[in-house]
Amino acid sequence: MLETSSLIKFFGRGTVNEVLALNGLDLAVGPGEFVCIIGSNGAGKTTLMRCISGSAPPDSGRTTLDGRDITLWPEHRRATLIGRVFQDPLAGTCASMTIEENMALASRRGKKRGFRAGVTRTEREAFRESLSKLHLGLEGRLSDQVGLLSGGQRQSLTLLMANLLTPKLLLLDEHTASLDPKTASLIMDLTCQLVDEGRVTTLMITHNMQQAISYGNRLIMLHHGRIILDFNERDKARLTVQDLLQHFHSATSGDNQISDRLVLG
Repeated sequence: MLETSSLIKFFGRGTVNEVLALNGLDLAVGPGEFVCIIGSNGAGKTTLMRCISGSAPPDSGRTTLDGRDITLWPEHRRATLIGRVFQDPLAGTCASMTIEENMALASRRGKKRGFRAGVTRTEREAFRESLSKLHLGLEGRLSDQVGLLSGGQRQSLTLLMANLLTPKLLLLDEHTASLDPKTASLIMDLTCQLVDEGRVTTLMITHNMQQAISYGNRLIMLHHGRIILDFNERDKARLTVQDLLQHFHSATSGDNQISDRLVLG
C-alpha cells in the first residue's frame, strides 16, 4: 500500500522562476495495483515519482509505504523497498561493468556488504535463469560489459534488475519512450510478466494514451500538480483515446496550454 498525503513541492521557490510542481497531492494505491499516470508536460508526473523515491523530497506532506512512514527516509534507504526504471536506457546500469556485476549490485540492494567474491557461482546460475526470461540471449553473455548492449537490451536488463528482489513498489518513468515501437512492445510485455509474477504495486508514467488504456488496472491524470481524473479498472476498460482526450479537455477547460505530446502520444 502506497499513500501520499498533501504533497507539496516547489522548484526555485522564492525566485522569479518559482514553480509549484505538486499542489497538495493525495494518492492511495492498493497492494498489487498497476497505475498508469498521464498528463501534460509539467503536470507533476516525474516530480511525484521523485518525491516517492526520495530523489526530490517534498516541501511538505507525508508518504507511507507498506505501513511505514518513509517521508524522512533518504533515497538509498527507500531503494530497499522501491525499484525504479528511467526513460533513458543508459540510466539504470553501469556501462563499464559486466552484466553479472550489474545484477550482483542490484541483488545486494539494501544488504550489508563485506569482503567476499564479487559474484558467487550460485548467484551466477540464478542470474542466468533470470536472464533467460528475456529471450535475448543475455544469459550467455554474463561477462560482457553492459555498454556493448543495445538500448532495448539495457532497458530489459534494468527492468529485470529492478525486480530481482521483488520490490514493494515499482516506479516506471516513461521507460519505453526512447525505444522503437517493436522494442517498446517487448519491454511492456516483460513489464506485465514481472509485475504479474511478483504482484508488484506499480506506477507507470506514459505520454502514450493508448498504452495507458491498454496496460494496468487504474489510470490517473495529473494537471498542475493535482490528480484531476482517476479511472478504476472497469471504467478504464471502456475508455478510448478520444474519450480520454475529451475528459482531459473538460477537466482543464479554460487552460489553453495543452501539451501536443499528450494529444499526439
